[in-house]
Amino acid sequence: MIKVDGLSHSFKVGKKGNEKEIPVLKNVSLAIQKGEIASIVGRSGSGKSTLLNLVSGYIAPTDGKITVGGTEVTGFSEKEWAALRLDTFGFIFQSFQLIPSLTTFENIELPLTLKGVPSSARKTKVTEMLYRIGLDNHSGHYPNELSGGQQQRVGIGRALITNPEIILADEPTGSLDSETEKEILDLIKELNTEKGITFFIITHDEEVAAFSDRKFVLQDGVLKEEGVPVEI
Repeated sequence: MIKVDGLSHSFKVGKKGNEKEIPVLKNVSLAIQKGEIASIVGRSGSGKSTLLNLVSGYIAPTDGKITVGGTEVTGFSEKEWAALRLDTFGFIFQSFQLIPSLTTFENIELPLTLKGVPSSARKTKVTEMLYRIGLDNHSGHYPNELSGGQQQRVGIGRALITNPEIILADEPTGSLDSETEKEILDLIKELNTEKGITFFIITHDEEVAAFSDRKFVLQDGVLKEEGVPVEI
C-alpha cells in the first residue's frame, strides 16, 4: 500500500546565497502491505514527521520515489495530492485537530461534505460511525465538552468516515493517559481487523510500537526495521 525507495530529504537554512542543507532523511526505503499496522519510532527531531509529510504529499522529497496503492505519486501536483488525500488517506493527529465550532456529528461528517456526499447518506454513515466508536450519545457535543479520549475517538471517526485504505497517524496517543491510550489502541486494532485498513503510525511511544505488526526505528535520518538483520 505504501512504498518508498531511496527517499532522502534536506532542509535549507540560512540566508539566501549562504544557505546550508541540513539532511533529515537519508536513503529511506520501506514497504507497508495492505492491512498492516506499522509504526515508525524515533526521538524528536529524528525525521518522523518529515517522513509522514512526504508520504502524504505535503512536502516533496529531495530524492527518491513514493508509491501509494501501486501508483507512483512522487511527482503529483497539489491538486492530485489533494484528491489522493481525500480518497485514499485518513488522518489522526495528536492534538485531535477538531473544529471547535462543530459538534461531534459535524466534525465526523466534514470529509463526506467535502466529497459531495448527499445529506441523507451522510446522516446514515455518521450515525453508524458514532455507534461504532462509542459516541452515539455525544453527537451534539462540542470538542470542549469531551474528554481527550473522546476527542480522539471523534478524530478516528472522522478519519474513517470515507472508508480510506490507509490511515496516517501522528502520535495518536501522545496526549492521552495510559488507560485511555489502551482504549484507543484497542479500537484501532479492532478497526484494522474488521476493515483491513493499513495504519502508518509515527510515535515515540514504545507501547504503540509494541502493539504494531511491524516496527521501524528512525535515527539520525536512517530507517531500520526492528527484527530484520542488516545486510552487510
